[in-house]
Amino acid sequence: MSIEISNLCKSYTRKGKEIRALDNISLKIKEGEFVGLLGPNGAGKTTLSKILSTLLLPSSGEAFIDGISILEDKKVRSMVGSVFGETGGRSLYYRLSVKDNLLFYGTLYGIRKTEIKKRINSLLKYFDLTERKDTLVMKLSTGMKAKVLLIRALITFPKILLLDEPTLGFDAESSEKAKDLLLEFNREFGTSVLLTSHNFSEMDALTSRLILIDEGQLIQDCSPDLFKKSAGHQHVHIIFSLPPLPSESLRISKMPTEIFTKMINDSAGAEIISLEQQDNHNFIYEAKIKPISYTLNETISRITVLILRAKGEIFQIVPHMPSLKESFLSFLEINKQKEEKQARTIKEIFAIPLRKEE
Repeated sequence: MSIEISNLCKSYTRKGKEIRALDNISLKIKEGEFVGLLGPNGAGKTTLSKILSTLLLPSSGEAFIDGISILEDKKVRSMVGSVFGETGGRSLYYRLSVKDNLLFYGTLYGIRKTEIKKRINSLLKYFDLTERKDTLVMKLSTGMKAKVLLIRALITFPKILLLDEPTLGFDAESSEKAKDLLLEFNREFGTSVLLTSHNFSEMDALTSRLILIDEGQLIQDCSPDLFKKSAGHQHVHIIFSLPPLPSESLRISKMPTEIFTKMINDSAGAEIISLEQQDNHNFIYEAKIKPISYTLNETISRITVLILRAKGEIFQIVPHMPSLKESFLSFLEINKQKEEKQARTIKEIFAIPLRKEE
């Protein structure tokens, strides 16, 4: 089932001031897509998920789940499973057991009791909670409550999963098991997933598409790999030697910081981030080089040929692709710099004195 959002807005009033949590968001998620939703705190991620799950009403705009408006909340809820990053499990019934919580939720969706019991038992077994099925929720640890919340979202076999920090409170082993299970639901049932998480390794492993929002606006929509490349942190780390310059007219001290830099710019379409001489006697250098005009692999090939043509030798060459976390932090910094520059420009415009009419 697909998700379609058109010009979605959500505004709040706080202390007499209007706050736009979502500002004209428009996007489509196809059936079977596993999409990551990224953004800083307060960007509007949870607001968007809650609107799609019918827990919040938009101020304006439209959203559809498989062609059905979110305003038809009963129909939409029958298709959607959701988790909203609760470490305390506030949406569970504390004075009911784990099993009774899940049974109650399953029967609300009209699933036969015999069938829902099979699903509950299987998922409790998967997450090592079988021995806790008769325990009151109020007596569970934070991680156990988080597992019950995820199981609750999955037992109905939803066509849409809206997951906001679903593994918050999980231990490392349980997180891995949760990732594997979510991927299987996506592959086996064609479940469309919208995942919000600050667990970047989880986001990187699961999603095939990233949507970035900031201050309620959609900033970027692309694949994780493309996002990492656009953040500009990929580089190649290389240790190499170059022979001294044959001509007396060109001093060795100029090599390679000036000549090598020009060669890299002109022939490899790349930029040197750092360049240090490691061994003065053997002319060994260490450099970090960032691709500009070509892909990382093409850049590595061009640098290799340049060094070989110059009768040099390569001792180590290591490509570095930034992690999703590095890329995200870099993206936030670039965005912040753009905003600051725009604010300075506006300030400078208004600082220009007006000419008096003659």
